[in-house]
Amino acid sequence: MKLYLIPSACSLAAHIAVREANLDVELIKVDLNTKKLADGTDYATISPKGQVSAMTLENGELLTENIAVLIYLASRAQPNSLLPAITDPEYFRTLEWLTFIATEVHKQIFWTYFNNATPETYRQYVLSLLPVRFDTLEARLSTRDFLAASQFTIADAYLAWALHFIELLNVSIDDWPALNAYKKAIFARPSVIQSLALEAQ
Repeated sequence: MKLYLIPSACSLAAHIAVREANLDVELIKVDLNTKKLADGTDYATISPKGQVSAMTLENGELLTENIAVLIYLASRAQPNSLLPAITDPEYFRTLEWLTFIATEVHKQIFWTYFNNATPETYRQYVLSLLPVRFDTLEARLSTRDFLAASQFTIADAYLAWALHFIELLNVSIDDWPALNAYKKAIFARPSVIQSLALEAQ
């Protein structure tokens, strides 16, 4: 299997999941500006969508879209280690929080903010939504260590990326103590430390 990633992009979530599950996956960087691999291959010839996350699976087929890739990786990990069993109500809670991060944080705020075609007034508006999202996460994490289940799941891997991206915006979460404590604990995990280190190279 091969995971294509752009440093600090949302593929960081899949990268973390690979390390959490100790999966045998080749990690391949894509240059953000040129959209080429280190060997000069045009990434569009591999993934016509041109975005990450993307994975070449064992059968040679390509799988794209972050949530799909995360769920696939969870299916290849030890049973229920990154995603509860479908018979467990926490399975659906995990999907709930995956979707929240994807739609309410990733696409609505980050993608819009960094889109050059977005008018400046609207960029500032979507950025103003972050505290509301922090409130939602604070309420969830005030009584628990992880977003779903009683363990680290792929939802936490996705949120780890979002919290890393918030760092790139120089936005503080100090006013949200539960979210801040969660971030410190998550960023101390070996999978997150190792993933961030490799992507920074």
